[in-house]
Amino acid sequence: MNRDGVKWIVGAILVLGLAPVTVMFGTTLLPSRVAAQEGGTLIPWSLTWGLIWMTALIAVTLAGFLFRIGVSQVRSQ
Repeated sequence: MNRDGVKWIVGAILVLGLAPVTVMFGTTLLPSRVAAQEGGTLIPWSLTWGLIWMTALIAVTLAGFLFRIGVSQVRSQ
């Protein structure tokens, strides 16, 4: 088995773990929507959640690319 391919796959798994960690930090660190609305900070709250979900989506996409590279290297041997 090609070790370089395995490294790519392990990297993909590690990057994939970034998505739930990002959302977890968002739920832990940001106030609730009701609290943001009462405090008058709903727009920054919404933008921050948008950035959090974009980060999670990018992590999943990057993990898919890394996994595909790793599988192609394992198969090519």
